Amino acid sequence: MPVAAPIPGQSLTDEPKNYPWERPPQIVDFNEATKYHIDRLADVEVMDNVLFALEYGIPSGVLVESMMTGAVAKGIHNIDVGLIVSPVVHEFIKSIADEAGINYKQEFEQDEVDPVERAAILIRKSLKATPDKQRDAGYDMLEEMADEMEGAADDMPEAKEEDMPQEEPTSTGLMSRMQ
Repeated sequence: MPVAAPIPGQSLTDEPKNYPWERPPQIVDFNEATKYHIDRLADVEVMDNVLFALEYGIPSGVLVESMMTGAVAKGIHNIDVGLIVSPVVHEFIKSIADEAGINYKQEFEQDEVDPVERAAILIRKSLKATPDKQRDAGYDMLEEMADEMEGAADDMPEAKEEDMPQEEPTSTGLMSRMQ
């Protein structure tokens, strides 16, 4: 059974700088990246959708991780800057949610099988529950995040233990000759 994954080194055969994350990022300073994300979230149209998503059950940590992944995918900043900015953005979202009086989760429970898939499903449900007249920049941001999550879940191969070939390892190294 073939594995649905890229061949090692396949990315080296593609055209360079084909994707935004393969080019230099637009923002390299973590202060500028923090300002970018905070300004984006401070927009009323965006924040109402973020608060609605939190209220709907999407954990704040998953929301921030998807925002950072989306920013890296678009070439806004690199992964390192995203890792530095994440805690600040997470605290901003939590403080706004606390101020709005919204009960939210910070992470999914440990027993949940696939948190990324679950988050994508919850975001899609919250988007469906959004009235047409409230579809704005925040709606678009959440839709992009759901697309990113679904793409990440689709890219991960589902290999089960029973699908893996069970062969006896045969040693051909130096130590096998000593026996």
